[in-house]
Amino acid sequence: MVEQLKCLIQFQILEDKKARLIRSCAETPLRIAELMKEFEEFEAEYRSRKAEYEHAKKMHRSLEQEIVDLENKIRRSKQRMGEVKTNKEYQAILKEIEELQKEKSRREDGTLEFMDRIESLSHELKVAEAEIEQRRKKLEEDKRALEIEKEKLDSRLEKIESIQARVRARLDPEILRRSESLMKKQAGIAVAPVENGVCKVCHLNIPPQKFIELQRDEKIHQCPHCHRFIYWPGHEAYCIHEEDLEDL
Repeated sequence: MVEQLKCLIQFQILEDKKARLIRSCAETPLRIAELMKEFEEFEAEYRSRKAEYEHAKKMHRSLEQEIVDLENKIRRSKQRMGEVKTNKEYQAILKEIEELQKEKSRREDGTLEFMDRIESLSHELKVAEAEIEQRRKKLEEDKRALEIEKEKLDSRLEKIESIQARVRARLDPEILRRSESLMKKQAGIAVAPVENGVCKVCHLNIPPQKFIELQRDEKIHQCPHCHRFIYWPGHEAYCIHEEDLEDL
C-alpha cells in the first residue's frame, strides 16, 4: 500500500503542476491580446489626431479660398463705384464694401486660428509617430518573449505528462480509476494530507481512530467527508517534492 499511496501523491503533485502550467499557457494569448489592445488604443488616438489635422488643413484651405472670393467681390464693388450716378448708390456700395471687408477680416482671423491648430497638431503627430514606432517595436518584442515563454511552458507540460504517464503505469487500475474520478469531481484534487487529525483540503476533522489507522500506514484511506485519498505527511516516504519527480 505504501508504494501505491506514494504513487497517488506523486500523481497529484504532477497534476497540480500540470494544472498550473496549463493556466500559464492559457494566459499567454490573453496577455498578447492585452498588449495588442493597448497598442491599438494608442494607434486609434493617433488616427483621430491625424483626422483632426487633415480637417484643420481642409478648413484652412477653404477659408483661404473664401478670402480670395471676398477680395474679388471687393474689387468688383470698387469698380462699380465709378459707374454710379447718385449719392445713394455710392453710399450703398461703400456699405457693401465695408461688410465685405469685415467678413474678410473674420475669415483671416479664422485662418490664423487654424494655422495655430495645424502647427500644434503637426507637432503632436510627429511625437506620436515616433512613439508608435517605439510601441510597435516593443509590442513585437513582448509578443515574441511571450511566445518563447509559451514554447518553454509547452515543453515543460509535455515533460510533466510524460512523467505522469510513468506514474500512472505503476498505479493499480482500480485506484487510478477512483483517483481520476475524484479529480473530476473534486476540483482536480484527489489526494490530501492530514495534519493534526484535519484533512487539509476540506478542513474537516477525521475520526480519531481513523487518524490512528492512517498513521499506522497499513492501507489506503479516504476522507470520510470529501472522500479524497488521505495520507499522513509524517511518514518520510510521503515527503515528496516536485524536484524529486524529475528522475522518475
